[in-house]
Amino acid sequence: MYRDIKSRINSYRHNQVTKVHGKSSGFECGGSFEGQNHIRLLTFNIQVGISTFSYRHYLTRSWQHFLPNRTRTENLNKISMLLQHYDAVALQEVDGGSIRSGFINQVQYLAEAGGFPFWYQQLNRNLGRVAQHSNGFLSRIQPLSVDEYRLPSIIPGRGAIVVKYGKESDPLVLVVMHLSLSAKAQNKQLGFIREIISDYKHV
Repeated sequence: MYRDIKSRINSYRHNQVTKVHGKSSGFECGGSFEGQNHIRLLTFNIQVGISTFSYRHYLTRSWQHFLPNRTRTENLNKISMLLQHYDAVALQEVDGGSIRSGFINQVQYLAEAGGFPFWYQQLNRNLGRVAQHSNGFLSRIQPLSVDEYRLPSIIPGRGAIVVKYGKESDPLVLVVMHLSLSAKAQNKQLGFIREIISDYKHV
């Protein structure tokens, strides 16, 4: 298992800025963008379904990042109720289906529980059965296109999803990101994103 995880990490290290495509519901899902006066947006770091109410929980509940927990599904259901009030949702720290999540793709689960016809999962760190570190995107509106990018990082595993709505000639562009912790790495990653979106007016 260790060799498998190490080989996966090395593969990400050599392909940090490659454009790739992840799992999704299919691009035919969702309502029309035409006639939309506004879109209700939300970004949510769900911490793989872990509840934290104080700083000490980051230590006392850290084991839940690696092992399954029976309250995780209950927390996902609570999150899905909140998400029902929005049209498009960016998700960080979701699991794509491993031991710790009970092999549930949390992006797909939240989409179905929250009534989102379109969902997209970006797998950033594939640790096999141990963990499937991901970003996610949910939408009630059918996107024009979705592309994902691996962000430059010393420690591989950070990514961005670029979603376009409307017309190819002048789209509305949404960017889902989960940046590194250091300011230096964040500036480098934001510079990378700036180059990708520099030709668009509505971001």
